[in-house]
Amino acid sequence: MLKKYINKYGLPLVIVGLLGKLTSIIFVFGIYGHWFSTLMPDESENITIYLDPENTLEEYLITIEDEVTKSGGHGERLSRTLSWRGWGERIKPGKYVITVGKSIGEVAQKLATGDRESVRVIVPAGRDLDVIAGKIATRIAADSSDVLKLISPDSIRWKIIPNTYEMWWETNAEGAVARLIKESKIWWNTDRLEKAKSKGISDEEAVILASIVQAETAVLSEAPIVAGLYLNRLDIGQLLQADPTLIYAWDDDSITRVLDIHKEIDSPYNTYKNTGLPPGTIRIPEPTYIDAVLNATEHDYLYMCAEPGGTGKHSFARRYREHIRNARKYQKWLNKQHIYR
Repeated sequence: MLKKYINKYGLPLVIVGLLGKLTSIIFVFGIYGHWFSTLMPDESENITIYLDPENTLEEYLITIEDEVTKSGGHGERLSRTLSWRGWGERIKPGKYVITVGKSIGEVAQKLATGDRESVRVIVPAGRDLDVIAGKIATRIAADSSDVLKLISPDSIRWKIIPNTYEMWWETNAEGAVARLIKESKIWWNTDRLEKAKSKGISDEEAVILASIVQAETAVLSEAPIVAGLYLNRLDIGQLLQADPTLIYAWDDDSITRVLDIHKEIDSPYNTYKNTGLPPGTIRIPEPTYIDAVLNATEHDYLYMCAEPGGTGKHSFARRYREHIRNARKYQKWLNKQHIYR
């Protein structure tokens, strides 16, 4: 058969043809070996690759190859397969978990289709926005300073509902805050909006009041009573006189005993001088405290004072003279504890 082709086409052409077929066979087996071979050795562990949205496609390929190779896998083969298929341009940023036992082709396809992992982002309650921004940025690619800038304005801060959210790892600061605003709209459903309206306040005012209530009491069961008291004061135009707003105005968490000098600060957060609610929240409150405001207890209390003994609870009063008696008991206890500031 070979002699027949040599006679017909000549030896040079036959040799060229054979070499072409051999090359094709080698090429096919090469592709087969790259595509179907297992990427990682059986004794390896799963690896996680982070592709930063700030990097270029070329840097993605370098990162992928380096991380796989470093773990004992065929990083160069994976990179070559992505290039052969023209998939290098399709790689998306994100967090990718490469499991042991997957073939090079399967992993290449995972990267090319953006089959990445989500992360659980914890958004805590609290007063310190630095800490909150840091917590948010810990699990995603966003910079904490960028998150802080975006959540600091009053118009954004009140919309943050502490919870744990699923996000893509590559989410930037703008994306994270946009997600929080979206979740706030979901949380503020028709039922909650109606409850706020029935109390004579807006959704934003409910959050501002909740931030004060949470700062006043760590006893959740007491929160609806405290909220009802402040709502009573708002209804009649009486000063809220909430000590936590003064501490916020002074920006001094070390204040454990509010004195007359503290009440003289010139600040819109001084509720001893300004009627109504302050212009913004004094902390990011827990959702349970917002619900406590929306479900505030109806009563006729106008005054409250912390109980002696450091219980965290309060003594409530309807009349000022009754409140003065409660306040004297508490001040006497503070003096015994040598708490003067």
